[in-house]
This record gives sequence, structure tokens and C-alpha cells, in this order.
Amino acid sequence: MQIRRRYSRSRLTLMDAVVGTILTLMALLVILPFYNAIMISFVTESEYFRNPFILFPHEPTLEAYTTLLDTGNILAGYGNTLIHIAIGLPISMFITFALGYVLSRPAFPGRRFLYVFVLITMLFSGGMVPSFLLIRSLDLMNTRWSVILSCLLSTYYVVLVTNFIRSLPGSLLESARLDGASEATILVRIVLPLSKPILATIALFYAVDKWNEWWNSMLYINRMEMYPLQLILQSIINTYQSATDRNIASADALNRLKTFSMGIKMAAIVVTMLPIMCVFPFLQRFFVKGIMIGAVKG
Repeated sequence: MQIRRRYSRSRLTLMDAVVGTILTLMALLVILPFYNAIMISFVTESEYFRNPFILFPHEPTLEAYTTLLDTGNILAGYGNTLIHIAIGLPISMFITFALGYVLSRPAFPGRRFLYVFVLITMLFSGGMVPSFLLIRSLDLMNTRWSVILSCLLSTYYVVLVTNFIRSLPGSLLESARLDGASEATILVRIVLPLSKPILATIALFYAVDKWNEWWNSMLYINRMEMYPLQLILQSIINTYQSATDRNIASADALNRLKTFSMGIKMAAIVVTMLPIMCVFPFLQRFFVKGIMIGAVKG
């Protein structure tokens, strides 16, 4: 019996070591490319040319970030993106929660039909051309509302909110009704406070979607001063990439230009991801709980 216990302990310890090693390698595979991208954004052209994989820059420089600030309207892009988030996020949250609450109420007439209709939109959409024609017919071209309205609602997030509200204890809501609480009171004082995890999760999802948005801006906006951050960064990267493709005067000049273009790309990655990485830790405790409850229970 004692030998069996020693064997199980040693086998468990060995298994823990194997699992820990595998998880560590997987974490390194995820972290190292991003870390290398950050380091590349701080090195000179010659240092990157000598060694593309950089752990610590020997000659750190802010040349790539300076070029980003000098060659494009980065600050204007930040401002436009933040305006889209500030206006679109509250509207998206209100519509998503309202629709999710309605779809979760069994007594709502036509709930099943409406829920099936919402699910169908996850599989089939009108497409790019009808959306473009609609925006143009509403005279919203080259306006912020063309971008805000085009990514106002996500069916998947509505389903998450619906499933989360359905998972709330029905006895709690029924007790409130027996005590004389109206539906509005139940919504504001019971359902809404209990929905903080899923609301934080959906808010994070919507914020990331709007932060990374560039496709609708490219379709509906042709004024540089109204471009969001992602579209400005894309135009800068394309400019340097096209210059790299055209420059064939010498191998040395081509390598220098490619290196400089790579530094610009890595700096653009850092500029894009840094704000999201700063916000995510504050919502992380709601994130997993909201996803697990909203997606599993129903």
C-alpha cells in the first residue's frame, strides 16, 4: 500500500512537471513574438539588420514612434476612435441589453419568432452593397454616424446577454413581483445589478471591436481628418511598404528601407494594443464569469 502511494505521488509529480513544461512553452510561444515586436520598435535599422530576433536593444531609439507621429494624423486618429467609442458604446450597450432582456422574458409576445429572427442574422447578412446603399440613402457618407451605426449591434452579444438573464433565479424575480414591484423596478433594481459581469464583458467586446474598426471607415469616409486610428496606421504602413516595393536601386538601400518599414509596423502594433492592454486588467474579473454564465447556461 505504501509503495503504491509513493508511486502515485511520483507519477503525479512527474505529470505536474510535464504539464507545467508544456504550459510554459505555450506561454513563451505567445509572449515571445509580441515581446520581439516591442523590442523591434525600439531598435535602429542596422541593429535589426544584424539580428532580427531581439531580446534587448543595444542601441534603443524612438525613431519608429517619432516617424509615426510625424507622418500621419495619429493624435487625430486616436481622437476619432475615442469619439466613436464614447458615442457608440453606450448606444450599443443600451440596445443590446434591452433586446436581450426582451428575448429572455417568456411572457413577451412573439419572443420565439424574434429570437429565431435574431439568430438567422448571425448566419446571413445583407452584405456590403445594401449597407453601403443604405448609408448613402440616409446621407451619412463622410460622417461619424456612418461608422457608429454600421457597427452598432452584434447578434452574438445579444445572445450572450439573453442567456445570462435567463440564468438568473426565477424565484427571485417572482418574489419581487409578489411584493408589488413593477417590471421597471425589477429591471433596474434586480436584473441590472446582477448583470454587471455580462455587461462588463460585452462592454469590453464592443470597445475592442470599435477600437479595431477600420473596414466601415474605409467604405464610408474619404476624409483623412476623420479616419480612425486603425485606418491611419494602415495608410502609413502601406505608404512605407509601397516605397519598399518601388525602391530597387540597390540591395543595401532596399534592406535599409525594409528594416525601417518593419520598425514602423512593430510600432503600429504597440500603439494599437497598448490602450486595450491597459484597460483589460480592470475588467478581467468580470470577463471570465460573464462568458461562462452567458454562454453555457440557457
